[in-house]
Amino acid sequence: MNLSIIKKEFKENFYAMKGYVWLIIIAIIFSIMSYSFVSVKELSLLAQTEVVVTMGKLILGLGLLITIVLGAVTFSNEREECTLESLLLTPVPKMQLALGKLTGVLLMGISVFIIALPYIITLSYGTGLVLRAILFILIIGSIIAFSYASISISLSILLGSSKNSIITSIILFILTALPSLLSTSIKKAGFGAVIEKISPLSNTFNLMKAVIIEKQGFAGMLKFIMPILIFSVLSYMFLIYGTKKIAFKGGE
Repeated sequence: MNLSIIKKEFKENFYAMKGYVWLIIIAIIFSIMSYSFVSVKELSLLAQTEVVVTMGKLILGLGLLITIVLGAVTFSNEREECTLESLLLTPVPKMQLALGKLTGVLLMGISVFIIALPYIITLSYGTGLVLRAILFILIIGSIIAFSYASISISLSILLGSSKNSIITSIILFILTALPSLLSTSIKKAGFGAVIEKISPLSNTFNLMKAVIIEKQGFAGMLKFIMPILIFSVLSYMFLIYGTKKIAFKGGE
């Protein structure tokens, strides 16, 4: 993996894309949400484990949103700014370029996790779930972020337009998050049950509940882990396919 590409991508995401502003806004959102758990009567009545899960969903959601948007402009921005040709002329294989950009995007997602650490520790204090919550968000969050970022980067290559790739990536994110918004009765029957079983985000949230609230063993968690891993493999395959389509303007 090319370190210069990773550094270039991270600097562009943090400075040129005003990533530090996003991170400040996210820190404010975390602060408001944490304060609400204490001060708002309805929220303060929630069990502490429920609070940790709710905060975990917020952290994952915001982290994914950043990685998706940044991933969706990686190559399309290069094309729109007429820098893709010079990038392709460097002695770096296309797959290394893609992986370097992917790593740079994921580092921004990790920045969200670092900001969230004090909030996770504070909200889970006294439950004995601090380490469990941190490891879950770090490990499973990294896998799911890798998956969505891979798809976004591929769309950035294939669509060639930042606007189109961002919109398409966000639509895909909403579609896969849809089961989490359905009522329990809908998710238990028919098409809703099918979507619930294959949705990577739904399985991530169900896995979080199984790990933090229900404290299930590995056997009980496996049914949620498998769809996440399958989605990750398929996403990486899509990235490989998209990387092969990287070409000079006009296909030259």
